[in-house]
Parts: sequence; structure tokens; C-alpha cells
Amino acid sequence: MVNNIEPKWNVIIGDFNHKDIETYNIFDHDYFKESCDKAWKKYKYDFDAFSKEVKRNLMYYFWSKCEWEVIVSHWPPSERFNDKKIDVYEQVMLNWEVFITYLWNYYYLRSTRKEKYR
Repeated sequence: MVNNIEPKWNVIIGDFNHKDIETYNIFDHDYFKESCDKAWKKYKYDFDAFSKEVKRNLMYYFWSKCEWEVIVSHWPPSERFNDKKIDVYEQVMLNWEVFITYLWNYYYLRSTRKEKYR
């Protein structure tokens, strides 16, 4: 039987409904997850093309949209420091190489496990 381990990559977002800051797994966004699945099916033999497609989809779903942005501030507050608005896209890009390698390996291992248990 194939392990049903799902990918996980947490970011910080603002939850407008609960008026709180929370941790969010970007793969819980169904359309983004689906776009990654499609990118793997199309580019599973080309890491660079897969990487470009995932980055493009990450931009499309999470870049510069207020529902995916948080304000980062210095503590204690001071006028000497500027607050910075960051979105999910920017948070993932901070560790892009680690993220895309993680995602590539996730799909590769998932596909080899399926073949092994057929």
C-alpha cells in the first residue's frame, strides 16, 4: 500500500475571520496543489521546467494579494524601523531552493512508490 503522505510547507498568514495570525500549509490551497500536480505530470523529467512552472503558479495564487499578506514589524515598536508587508510568495521564495527540491523529491518518491506497489 502506498503511503498517503501529503506535502507540507507552512507560512504565516493573517486570518481575517478569527482576527489572528496563523500558520498555513500552502498545499491546503486546492488550486495551487492541483497546479503542482499538473506541473509534475507535464515536466517530471525536467527539473528546471518544473521549477519555473511551480514558481509561476506560486506567483499566480499567492503574490501581492491582500488575503495572503502580513505585516512584519520590529519589536519593540519604534519609528526607526519600517514595517514590511510580506506575502506567501515572498515567504516561500526565502527558501526557494529548499522548497522546490522538497517538492520535486515528494513527487518523485510518490511516483516510485506507486510503481513499486502495482
